[in-house]
Amino acid sequence: MGKRRQKQGIHSQVTRKKIFRIFLIQAAIAVFISGGLLLIDLVTAYSVLLGAALYLIPNLYFANRALKSKSDHSPNTALVELYASEIWKMGISIVAFAAVFILVKPLSPFSLFVTFILMQISGWIAQVKLNNRFLKL
Repeated sequence: MGKRRQKQGIHSQVTRKKIFRIFLIQAAIAVFISGGLLLIDLVTAYSVLLGAALYLIPNLYFANRALKSKSDHSPNTALVELYASEIWKMGISIVAFAAVFILVKPLSPFSLFVTFILMQISGWIAQVKLNNRFLKL
C-alpha cells in the first residue's frame, strides 16, 4: 500500500499564502518600475528585472520548500528542512549572481544591486504591514 498524504498544517498554509502574496506584489512592482525605465534606458530596465529575479527566485524556492512540511513532522525534522532550504537558497543565489555577471553584457550593476536590496527591504516592510508582526519561517 502507498503512503497516505498528510495535509499541510493550517499555520503553514496561511503563512504560505501571505508569503506568496508578498512575492507577487514585489514582482508586480519590479515589472512596473522596469516598464517605466524602459522608456529611459533599456540596460537599466532589464538590470532592474534581473535584480528582482535574483531576489525572488531563490526566496520562492526557500519559501516553497520550507513551508511544504507535513503536519506530522517533528520539530527537529522541520528545523533540518529549514536549514537545508536556506543552504539551497544561498547556493541558487550564488550561481544566479555569477551567471548574470558572466552572461549578461551590458549590465547596470548599480540598478541590479539597488533593486535586489530594495526587494529585501520591501519584503520586510510588507510582512510587517500585512501581519502586524514579522513572519518567521
